[in-house]
Amino acid sequence: MLDSLVKSLETILVSLIILINSYGITVQEIPENKVIKVIDGDTIEVYENKKIERVRMIGLNTPETVDPRKPVECFGVEASTKLKDLLSNQIVRLESDETQTNLDKYGRQLRYVYLNNENINQKMIEEGYGFEYTYKTPYKYQKEFKESQKRAQQKSSGLWNKSNCNY
Repeated sequence: MLDSLVKSLETILVSLIILINSYGITVQEIPENKVIKVIDGDTIEVYENKKIERVRMIGLNTPETVDPRKPVECFGVEASTKLKDLLSNQIVRLESDETQTNLDKYGRQLRYVYLNNENINQKMIEEGYGFEYTYKTPYKYQKEFKESQKRAQQKSSGLWNKSNCNY
């Protein structure tokens, strides 16, 4: 409930900024592609084109933490915390992939997320916070992401460490 209240307040704030700007009153605008919120380990909200957009990270799936139909999965909290540490209040670059649809079935943008030219989708896999995930069709960086997962498994990183989870 608190999350929905915060989301509503963020939406109201963005709407107020747009309204104030339409009257020619200047206020400090939210920078384009600023991460407004980290939902979980593979989904974020960014300010883009004067609105808040939900972004699902291509090729990455992290253990569940927010789906009310499922229990919190092993290493899900750690993955969410890691993504929050990396991206909260940061300006990111988003990359679409012509092999994928623009939106997933929930209306979220499908994107690669970059911070300082580093592919965060791949970083999360490489460090053992998530799995390589193919949604319907192969994607641009699939080979690299699968190799990152193999390295994480070989190193027993994160969720691949048997003392953390039994994947």
